[in-house]
Amino acid sequence: MKRSIQLSLMALLCAIQFEILAQEVENQLPKNTQNWMDEDWPITDSLAFELPNQGKLLILFNAEEHNPEDLTLKFKPILKKATDFPEFKTITYRLAEAFPQTSLDRVLLNIEKNYVPYADRLELTFPVGLDYTGGYFTPQIGFRSKISWRKFDIGASITNSVFFPEKIENKVSVNHNWFLNAEFSWELFNPKSNNKNMIGVGYLLNEEKSQLFDQTTIKAFYRRQVSQVISIQVGLVGTNNLNTFYPTIGVRFW
Repeated sequence: MKRSIQLSLMALLCAIQFEILAQEVENQLPKNTQNWMDEDWPITDSLAFELPNQGKLLILFNAEEHNPEDLTLKFKPILKKATDFPEFKTITYRLAEAFPQTSLDRVLLNIEKNYVPYADRLELTFPVGLDYTGGYFTPQIGFRSKISWRKFDIGASITNSVFFPEKIENKVSVNHNWFLNAEFSWELFNPKSNNKNMIGVGYLLNEEKSQLFDQTTIKAFYRRQVSQVISIQVGLVGTNNLNTFYPTIGVRFW
């Protein structure tokens, strides 16, 4: 009887301890969701990683979802590179695969983004592609320069929208339409790249009139990467002093 009471008290103390720790986690969920998680996937175990700077990473999890051996294999390689982890501080994360914010992959990503050093860099590319603008196909070619930070990129590009007017007396002419673009790109769940999404605004530099663009011309666009080198871009071009608008859709390489 006495032993049973002792075991019950120990279980109660452990439950209280886990509840206190769960209130301090980095990936805390909204109250209703948190209550659901606590009921269906309660904390049963914890795993602590000691870092050389006396910082500590504490992982709270349910033993039916994870085991310490597998978690150790997942976390150790990242923690070896996590030299930005704060000194003398304990950082706590909760694991529960039912919710994106507490999934193992998301927690690993957060640790890598927050504590593994990232070298800011300057990138130069030469994007090419093809747009459908105002009922015409317009090949695109340009030069892009951007600064890449941990969570987003900021860049500028000069692009040429090449337009082929209708032939006059069987003579082929070419209109070159040069745009100066400001661009912002980001990717939420990739610590090494911000290429997934891009928004931008462009201004036509040409002074002479073309058949497709005339006077003040501004474009806005959104680009979505669909593979390593291919992106889909949609946008809207306002020309003729913003009195005429063309929707655009196209493909970009690099």
